[in-house]
Amino acid sequence: MNKNAIIAIVLIVVIGVAGVGVYLMIQPVHNRYEIAIVFATGGLGDKSFNDGVKLGADKAHTDYNINFTFSEPGAISDYESLIRGYAAHAGLIQPYALIISVGFDQADAVMAVATDYPDQEFAIIDMFIDPVNYTNVASVLFTENEGSALVGAIAGLMTTTDKIGFLGGMDIPLIRKFYAGYVYGANITNPGISYTAQYVGDWADTATGKTMTHGMYTAGYDIVFAAAGRSGLGAFEAAKEDNATSPHPTWVIGVDSPQMYLGCANTTNPVAPTVALTSMLKRVDIAAYDLMKDAVIGTWVSGLKFYNLVNGGHDYEVNTALRTLPPSVISQVEMIRTGIINGTYVVPSDVYWT
Repeated sequence: MNKNAIIAIVLIVVIGVAGVGVYLMIQPVHNRYEIAIVFATGGLGDKSFNDGVKLGADKAHTDYNINFTFSEPGAISDYESLIRGYAAHAGLIQPYALIISVGFDQADAVMAVATDYPDQEFAIIDMFIDPVNYTNVASVLFTENEGSALVGAIAGLMTTTDKIGFLGGMDIPLIRKFYAGYVYGANITNPGISYTAQYVGDWADTATGKTMTHGMYTAGYDIVFAAAGRSGLGAFEAAKEDNATSPHPTWVIGVDSPQMYLGCANTTNPVAPTVALTSMLKRVDIAAYDLMKDAVIGTWVSGLKFYNLVNGGHDYEVNTALRTLPPSVISQVEMIRTGIINGTYVVPSDVYWT
């Protein structure tokens, strides 16, 4: 065999081996582009919390070609079996790059499965799990009280009756963070304002949410901030129905996702007017996107990550096509935002009144 032939054979072998090597390096990375999501009870279609997470996941899929699968539990008792099923990763060459649990009430299930699958990475949105004991779990929390203070300030300035209401999904610390911030912000712009709260006791009971909101409007509370998941959709229905006959405006403030369009007569092709003043944006879409991106590019870490006013975790919705808030209102709310960020205003994280 001549020298040139030997060189040619060597090159073919090197190229062939290199090709296999590249394939072997890429293939596991590709499999790590699989993410699993267990949504909160109430499921997709809430136009709020779950849908916000899905929005972020869809963007991560587009930007990073991340494939994801998801489950919509019918009950809290379903959480552990769903998470455990993903951790077992049947049919996958590699484990899921990340299993994301959406909602505080998945914490027990996450801890149970994370203990049994120490090499699997997990994340939970809206609850803290100690990274000392669970080194494979990332926790995401928000300062809902801060974001709620901004929309509370708007409510305090826009109310015509000096009475504002709050519709919560459940009477739990997480939801009371929304209420506490809302009332705090309203008291900054309208000291002595009256307020009340009603709790549905369910995340997906639109009918009860509607009935409770009707009751608040009837009692003279002209603005209702609905932080109740799918149950909160009932507040928009009540506001639209009551607005035509009430002696005062009946306005609603949305939550988590941009919901002002839900206050329009036609929500498919929304045009002004809307009964929604604004929405308190809780950017779970950003959190989900960041978790998925970090998992596939190798920057995921366990422990706690906060989203707040400083890093864009919260804001209030501005949709001038549907409603324009007075410039004086925007100016005061922005001053309050600055005051919260620099510590002038310290927003409570739970109800501070009796």
